[in-house]
Amino acid sequence: MRSWGALGAAVVIGLVVACSDAPKAPSAQPAVSPSPATRPAPPAVVTHTPAATATPPTYDGRWRALTPAIELLLLRGHSNGFDELLIAARVDWRRATLRVLYDPQTPRAVRDWQRATGAALVINGGFFDEANRATGLLIADGRAFGRSYRGFGGMFALRDGKPSVQWLRTHPYRFDPAIQQAVQSFPMLVVDGRRVTGIGDDGQRHRRSFVALDRDGYVLLGVTQMLQWTLTDLADFLAASPELRVAHALNLDGGGSSGLWLDEALGGLSMNSFEPVPAVIAIFSR
Repeated sequence: MRSWGALGAAVVIGLVVACSDAPKAPSAQPAVSPSPATRPAPPAVVTHTPAATATPPTYDGRWRALTPAIELLLLRGHSNGFDELLIAARVDWRRATLRVLYDPQTPRAVRDWQRATGAALVINGGFFDEANRATGLLIADGRAFGRSYRGFGGMFALRDGKPSVQWLRTHPYRFDPAIQQAVQSFPMLVVDGRRVTGIGDDGQRHRRSFVALDRDGYVLLGVTQMLQWTLTDLADFLAASPELRVAHALNLDGGGSSGLWLDEALGGLSMNSFEPVPAVIAIFSR
């Protein structure tokens, strides 16, 4: 989903274009633009069956190993009086390579990002403006672009390869050469296992995507399938889920930008984004 307060950003994915004259970040949280009154149908949810004997995935709340580094969970939730379905992946960062990829010149649906890069899994990144520029700090392969949010939002980062999710309100970003990958978004949903209070979602309901750390330090990447979730709904669900065991969680984006796509050879379930996105978090097998 586009956020229309423009910030500077960068380009990373093989070709790298730096924006040295990026405008400064706002000092207050930019508004999330509402969805148009009429939207196309939601993106297709696709079941990957790499073998004739593959068992179709079921929403039973059980983790299933797809690779030594990636497990998949299909989970039922409840929001706005509706039963909701979620797709979540749990990543052992010690057995995978995590990267932030960014290309505002050629935004893609998450399915096309996966196919273009050969990643095992991709999920959409944070907010972006009408020129496809990320609206917060973005670091890819050690190169930093744009400017950090101040006083709001959060940051998913890899410091010397170890993942973290920090709340920028309480832990502002400071330059650290050990950070090789990072993406900022807003709002923080869960901190220390508790839902963040005062989330300003205006009651808007969309598909949602998120990045989180569980209590054992594994990376969680997830997407909801229907348009029933407010940010507060999602924060409440993540904080309470016994299957996810969330310690810290950050909203990535909502609406047509939300999507999570797996390599079809792995099996499992994927949901493509309806809109092309300029940035993704990508997981590569080692």
